[in-house]
Amino acid sequence: MKPRLRYLILMALAVILPSGCRDSSDTKAEPPRSAEIELAFADRTVQSGVAFAHRPTRTEKKWLPEIMGSGVAVVDIDRDGDADILLVNSGSVGSQARPSDAGNKLFLNDGKGGFSDATETWGFNGIGYGQGIAVGDADGDGWPDVFLTELNGDNRLLRNTGEKFEDITAKARIPNDGKWATSAGFLDVDNDGDLDIYVVRYVIFSTENDKAAFRNRIQIYPTPILFDAVADQILINNGSGVFSDESARFGITAAPKKGLALAIGDIDLNGRSDIYVANDTEANQLWLNEPSGRLREICGIAGCAYSDMGTGEGSMGADFSDFDSNRRPDISVTNFQDEVTSIYSQTSPLLFEEIADRVGIGAASRARLSFGIDFFDANNDGLEDLLFVNGHIEDNINLNSDTVTFPQQNSLFLNIGDGKFRDVSDSSGDALKDMQVSRGLATGDLNGDGLIDFVVNNNGGTAQVAFNTSPRPGNFVVLWLEGTKANRSAIGARLVAKIGERTIERQVMGAQSYLSMSDLRIHFGLGPAEKIDELTIHWPGSEKQVINDLRAGAFYYIREGNSPVVFVPGEKRIEP
Repeated sequence: MKPRLRYLILMALAVILPSGCRDSSDTKAEPPRSAEIELAFADRTVQSGVAFAHRPTRTEKKWLPEIMGSGVAVVDIDRDGDADILLVNSGSVGSQARPSDAGNKLFLNDGKGGFSDATETWGFNGIGYGQGIAVGDADGDGWPDVFLTELNGDNRLLRNTGEKFEDITAKARIPNDGKWATSAGFLDVDNDGDLDIYVVRYVIFSTENDKAAFRNRIQIYPTPILFDAVADQILINNGSGVFSDESARFGITAAPKKGLALAIGDIDLNGRSDIYVANDTEANQLWLNEPSGRLREICGIAGCAYSDMGTGEGSMGADFSDFDSNRRPDISVTNFQDEVTSIYSQTSPLLFEEIADRVGIGAASRARLSFGIDFFDANNDGLEDLLFVNGHIEDNINLNSDTVTFPQQNSLFLNIGDGKFRDVSDSSGDALKDMQVSRGLATGDLNGDGLIDFVVNNNGGTAQVAFNTSPRPGNFVVLWLEGTKANRSAIGARLVAKIGERTIERQVMGAQSYLSMSDLRIHFGLGPAEKIDELTIHWPGSEKQVINDLRAGAFYYIREGNSPVVFVPGEKRIEP
């Protein structure tokens, strides 16, 4: 469809789409210009103590799973206020898929960015061909639990006891039909105060139905076009940590897609978590969570299903962000080489327009094949910058191209205000210069300095830990939310911060990136401001809480309905 015709159709449809709930002070924030503030990230993998090797078993068969990689989570597992690291590993492809020799790894943080391997102590060892990871408090006991997806559909729910993980997959009645699962995320889809699970699934694959692919008579990894799609799943929590598969009731089984990535957040600001699924070579899906309790798929009419030319794309990673400060969440999707990383701007309520070229991301992103993606405020100026990680899926691409490489440089874009970005990948430190086959990406403040760092799970390589060393950052406030009436992880909460004349919004998201999970703590960059004047927390459901005068440079723990408590990352546990 031509862009002009699509735009006219979308404008005509605007009258039938709900506008969501917004604050009466719905004015566009005035972000500061930040072009003069450069970003910097240093590779601190060795110094951090994180030693992890991703080990997919490569064969001459070129089976598709070998090249897809695995995820990473940056989340506080032991409730001591700092961000720990969980890395997922792959294994051998086949009916007897097993964990690789390296296995999954859990690294606990000392609060200052030093990590110790707690895999054995906590029982986080690999159990299959690992793909994605999601984190959330599934049983409401205050300890974040872990959901792992697998190539063979043997997905696992690990209950966090506070000292170790207990595999409760069977007890929780997590289904396994043998189908390939990729990303997953927690959300309270029915707003009953407990967390449900959305599972993205890909294609029907086995070594018996493998499809060989060739380019110029050279065998390459096959395209998903050669395989049949698998329907996603919604697993509903009955309140006691037991789940039932309600996929058919919610309507998501009617038209299976080849899903890879998941973003969960409140896209229409009505207090309910919505679901965006990035589907490989097919239309993406936006499931609007309506007050009636049903999910309605609107991606096509909303304008965020396809490229600006109306075609399906690679769609490997996804994230939400109000990058242009108009107080409407936008959507970004990473794609294949020669396709842009799509930027779907929500120009009016639930109407999107793809603007990657206009905002300064299109040309640079065409040169990369991208997977994990995350918006975050790297220099604490109040504007969310953009990082996505890259690596081709053809390990012999050099035989078919003189310019494209298998390992690739990762991409970092500085938000310079007015909804525009500048590519700073080459000037932002040694962590961005490394050439890898990157897949999973997660972000969070790893060393408690108020700057957001990142971790990458590289396919067939070592994980990378990158510390943010940006030279002139602004001030910050970090918030750890815990629900009481809302789900304990506060997934779905929306926060509105008034900072001087500016208003900035953030959300606690249940999923983003590719196969991965970023820190659940909310980070506000304040620029030169010395406090958040007023913070409004819209807890999942309908409760609203207002807090005044949160000083810069502090980490706050906020339990729903209670006053904020200052904590020091890694100093001590905050008991549930």
